[in-house]
Amino acid sequence: MKVLIDAVHPADVWTLGAVEDRLLAAGEETLWISRPGKDSVVELIEARGRPHIAGPRAGSNMVSLARELLSRDWLTFRTVRRFGPDVILTRSPAGVHAGRLTRTPVLYDTDDGHVAGLLYYMAGPFANLIASPTATTRSYGSKHRKYRGYKELFYLHPSRFTADPTIRTDLGLNEEERLFVLRLTAFTASHDVSERGMTREQIDRILSRLADLGRVVVSSEQSLPPDLAAMGVSTPPERFHHVLAAADLVVGDSQTVCSEAGVIGTPSLRYNTWAGRHPYQVELQERWGLTRAFALSQESAFFNELDRVLGDLDSVHATHEQRRQQMLEWCDDPVDDLTAWIYELADR
Repeated sequence: MKVLIDAVHPADVWTLGAVEDRLLAAGEETLWISRPGKDSVVELIEARGRPHIAGPRAGSNMVSLARELLSRDWLTFRTVRRFGPDVILTRSPAGVHAGRLTRTPVLYDTDDGHVAGLLYYMAGPFANLIASPTATTRSYGSKHRKYRGYKELFYLHPSRFTADPTIRTDLGLNEEERLFVLRLTAFTASHDVSERGMTREQIDRILSRLADLGRVVVSSEQSLPPDLAAMGVSTPPERFHHVLAAADLVVGDSQTVCSEAGVIGTPSLRYNTWAGRHPYQVELQERWGLTRAFALSQESAFFNELDRVLGDLDSVHATHEQRRQQMLEWCDDPVDDLTAWIYELADR
């Protein structure tokens, strides 16, 4: 069986890569379509040692994103014609469009669903199967499949991820030094262009609190300004989750990274206009207490919670680990589900 994998975000590489590992172990053939210019998509695929076709460079506003989608549609269509996949596995509209045009079955995985707005409606209705977490609040009909878990568990489930303690040495940390991660988003994705996160003044206030207690590393989708450049993450992109696992706290305006931290076992606080709107992240917060989100109107509450957590880190970590274990006991392994659904499509 041949499977074409369409990746437009670093989390796509991690998520779909876990499924690819299962397919490769079964002797199947895969090919990626990457997205140059979007954080570390290309670097992560190449770190996996997998072949990929470079898609058009990532857009940064509605006009350039529209141009990118048209170019990506055409490239994906041509790739399907040449590669001849039995199934297309994607988290973006381009893979769905190419499948529709070539009558190739498509499994469209989404943790956002209709919350992503136009991005979902350009893809979901045209896919053969839609996969999402059970936290998804809507049903998308008979072709909708739900897995009991979260996107982050595809690649951070304990059966696939073990934190490497040597990352502290790589970062130059001494034995007792605290580590904090500040993650900043560019808000240039198609579902982010009207969203907002932290201001520079708020970033400086956060940094002043964190720097008093330990080492701070800053991960950003954009180039850091000169005065923050020395704080940039120095490890390769494929080692970033080990950095998160070693951290005492992750703070940022990134949806994915803060959720990753929570699932790994690191408390996280995020501050952006997405707060309270993503069903699966609401569930991670309200059901399991693995992350906390604050809207822009909750600035005082955000900084109060940051001060509370920093004042009692050891206790916060102990409580977080208990909740994480409860979550893991409840979840299934989503890789099992997506792999089974790929074979279901291939057999149609």
